Parts: sequence; structure tokens; C-alpha cells
Amino acid sequence: MSTEDIPKQEEVEPTTEPIEKYPSSDILLSVIQSEYDIEVGRKRDLETRAGILIALLGAVVVFYLTEIDFSFFKTTNSKVEVLCFILISLIYLFPVVMLLLSFNKFINVLKTKSYQRIGLEGFDEEIAKRNQNELSFDLMESYAVVVKSDTISNNEKADDFKDGIDKLTIAIIGITVTYILKELLKLFI
Repeated sequence: MSTEDIPKQEEVEPTTEPIEKYPSSDILLSVIQSEYDIEVGRKRDLETRAGILIALLGAVVVFYLTEIDFSFFKTTNSKVEVLCFILISLIYLFPVVMLLLSFNKFINVLKTKSYQRIGLEGFDEEIAKRNQNELSFDLMESYAVVVKSDTISNNEKADDFKDGIDKLTIAIIGITVTYILKELLKLFI
């Protein structure tokens, strides 16, 4: 190719294609919408699990309270026996306290937290005339704010759920210990 075949600067026609300000905005918008959907699902999952565990807690409380038997303490004669009765009563009540604390944590998971949404403000004819990429970018920014806020609320719910599980685990261990203690007391009394 000779230098005569190369067009000169003034002979080149300028392109009429507009330069996109945010060429990746559609991809970013779809990613942040996926993150939004994940946070909505996470909230729903935490609340569903907490509801199931509240039902389980109710069954455990009913079972445990019907199994507690203080009848063998009716014949306390000495101060040592009274002291033992008080100590064993506290041991029996410990799982109940843990079950109630666990219940409280699961209720906190079900409480309505501050969740944000995109909202419908600004969805009008004027906005519809805007460039698609710029609009996608603006929506992406709005979703990002919402996802960050909802993540904080879901993290609080997840922490309460974890605390509730920990307390429920301690309560079940306590129930097991009190059951064994009750059976041992039957052997000695």
C-alpha cells in the first residue's frame, strides 16, 4: 500500500455513532439486581428458619416443663437438704432461662427491620426519554444503596439467629444434664 492510498485527515468522515457514557451499566445493573434478589431471599430464609425454631422451642418448653418433678423435695428436713433443693432448682431453671433467651432472639429475627426499596418515584415519561446506559447507571446506584442497607439489616437478623441457635444448644445440653440429674436423684432418694 502506497502513501497515496491512505486518506488524508480532511477526507475521513467522522463517525456519527454517539460515544456511550456508561457502556457497562447494563451489566452492572444486572449484577446489583442479582445481589438485591439474594438479600431478599436471605431475609425470607432467616425468617422461615426462625419461625420453625420457634415452633420447636414451644415443643421443647412444654416437654421440659412437664418433666420437671420437684415432688421428691417435699420432705426436706435439714438446711443442707433445703440448700440442695435450691441448687437443683436453679439447675432445673437454667434451661428454661436459656430457652426464653433463645425465643427472644428468634423473635428479633421475625421483627420488621428497616428495609429499603427502589420505589417508584421518577418513573415517568421524562425519565423514559433518557439514554438507556445513563438510566441503567442511575438505577444501579440506587440498587447499590438499597442492597448495602438491606445487607446490614440481614446481618443483624443473622446475628440474632446465630445467638438464638447458640442459646438453644445450651438449653438442650442443660435439659440433658437436668434429666440425668433427675434420674440420679431418683436412685439416691
